[in-house]
Amino acid sequence: MNLTNLFNKYNIINSIPISKGFSSDKKFILTSNQNNKYLLRISDISLLEKKKNQFNLLQQLEDLDINISKIIEYGTFDDNTCYMLLTYLEGIDAREIVKTLSDQQAYNLGIDAGKILQKIHNIKITNNSFSWYENYLIKQKRKINALLNSKFKIPHQEKLLKYYIDNTYLMKDRPLVICHSDYHLGNMIINDKKIGIIDFDKMTIADPIDEFKPFCWNVKESEYFETGLINGYYDNNVPNEFFKLLKYYTVESMISHLPWAINFGDEEVKIMQEINENQLKWWNNFDSDIPTWYKGICFTK
Repeated sequence: MNLTNLFNKYNIINSIPISKGFSSDKKFILTSNQNNKYLLRISDISLLEKKKNQFNLLQQLEDLDINISKIIEYGTFDDNTCYMLLTYLEGIDAREIVKTLSDQQAYNLGIDAGKILQKIHNIKITNNSFSWYENYLIKQKRKINALLNSKFKIPHQEKLLKYYIDNTYLMKDRPLVICHSDYHLGNMIINDKKIGIIDFDKMTIADPIDEFKPFCWNVKESEYFETGLINGYYDNNVPNEFFKLLKYYTVESMISHLPWAINFGDEEVKIMQEINENQLKWWNNFDSDIPTWYKGICFTK
């Protein structure tokens, strides 16, 4: 297969590049002569196995009653690149929509997002021998070393590193589910008041609470949306362990944010520094067990 063959196969007459996001993939919106739209992702050949795994995971979502891009095919173009073709999901960036909503509307939208996530996580995993704890220990060491070797420090660094290490036991015996792994408003669209989920590029098998780690991007736009997402996911019965685990994953995020941001320039570093300051406020310097933005069961839908 080459790009020309793919275009001919689907009668593509227009191709528009997408620059949004931090992925190294080249992304394009393709339009056919019958006005069908597709999303094409072109990746380095070294990611072929990863793309194959994502393809297999996405296939398991096909029968769910949720609004997502549908997988069409994947393969290689040449010795240097591989590709994945999906249906293109039309809609408006949910970050823009949520700014126009009342608190209750944002909360209800969060409920819908939580219900979608619940459906994804409910897919049964078979023949999985992956150990979250053993792999987490490797990741933890890498994240700590990256911070210690960077030119930046995070607020209360010694306290947070100690907390992060002392509470590693929380990662033992965690359940594993299919995860989107970047589940926040920036990867959601709204079309005719219906929410859709996009960009499954980080899709993997993980602890379900790890999925809530990007909450900072939701809270930044609407505390009520994030509250609704949690309540919707848990059918208004949030377990006691949830916030304990979320607090731990928040510390992990703070430790890893700045070393990651360095790769994308000063503006990203500044954004991550602001996020870290917000995390400290939301968790009262991590002396609180529940973040200030969580509103509880505040509306009925």
